[in-house]
Amino acid sequence: MFKRKLTVSQMKSNFREKLFIALILIAYFEVIYGQVSIPPPPSGYDRYKSEVEHGKNNIVSYYSSFVGIDRNTRIYLPPGYTEDSTYNVLYLLHGIGGDINEWYNYGSPHYILDNLYAKGDIAPMIVVLPNGRAMEDDSPGSDIFAADKQEGFANFEFDLLGSLIPFIDTTYSVKPGREARAIAGLSMGGGQALNVGLAYLDSFAWVGAFSPAPNTKAADQLIPNLAEDSSKISALWLSCGDADELLFIAENTHNFMVEHDIDHYFLIEKGKGHDWSVWKPGLYHFVQRIFGVEPIHDTGTTPVTPPVILDKDPSDNSTGFYYNPSSQSIMLTGKGNIENLRIYDLNGRLIFSRVGIEHNMINISHLRQGIYLVVLCNGKEYISAKMMKF
Repeated sequence: MFKRKLTVSQMKSNFREKLFIALILIAYFEVIYGQVSIPPPPSGYDRYKSEVEHGKNNIVSYYSSFVGIDRNTRIYLPPGYTEDSTYNVLYLLHGIGGDINEWYNYGSPHYILDNLYAKGDIAPMIVVLPNGRAMEDDSPGSDIFAADKQEGFANFEFDLLGSLIPFIDTTYSVKPGREARAIAGLSMGGGQALNVGLAYLDSFAWVGAFSPAPNTKAADQLIPNLAEDSSKISALWLSCGDADELLFIAENTHNFMVEHDIDHYFLIEKGKGHDWSVWKPGLYHFVQRIFGVEPIHDTGTTPVTPPVILDKDPSDNSTGFYYNPSSQSIMLTGKGNIENLRIYDLNGRLIFSRVGIEHNMINISHLRQGIYLVVLCNGKEYISAKMMKF
């Protein structure tokens, strides 16, 4: 079998095409992923430092009317806590195999917050680290995926809202109202944070999820009263490693927020998996963006929702195109002499090409939902290129 050899001119043409596509994808990176310029945490951000003031860690018990027993929770009080001041509260949730000590033992939240307080980068807050299984035996047990454990995770919202929050509000010197209350978590706890935080926006203004797990509700079910409640979100944080097999959950949530113009942070941690290399930085970044605080060292400090480029004005006489969701087609506009339409995925791979376009309409219903680069060509000349979501 003979392989077709490319001529020098063909190789140059292929190289130019790949370079063109790569440059556009690089230029649109922040648009695609909705990321502001967030630098990684500094060295030692999660380490004990003797020169800074430290908060206090306690384990306390409260009565759970839902479970019918006293339950334990871990509490972090910020440096200098006093009853003469009032404080915000962050409810920080563990993963499927953890308990009230998981964050404390492996995530160093007390050191992360101590060091941020020393630099004046966060608002004063109490951190509550509860057990996310609302059941009598709330230990992980030998089978963390057991049906009763899963049910305990699902029922935690009733214990949280009905017993734990009222206990914290009456036991500690806390600020009143939703703007003084945040919820976040890792993995299973990230799913809980999204499920509970976005469903009860009258109780929580700030929601964070680090590598949310499959217990996360479908994106279109996370905010029951979308039109009414989405404006109540003061900050929504999503982060996940790009080597995490569960990345699609964060991506689906992100895509839904983009589709409905809901401001949020979406940080993809390059080369990282489902582990503390994502969760600890997630906490570090999240606490600096809640309770009205924005980190001054960011080059972009406002929640960013990437604009979905959909040129929907068919009266435009210039060469262009837009996506028609009702017919699942790309519609061409204007008088340009378009010979070819090409669609590339976010890795720069050509996944669709149409030569000779009739009726100014190209059906793309066979493509999976996502964000793509659509390019119009006139022979060898690129006429127009856009990132499009369909």
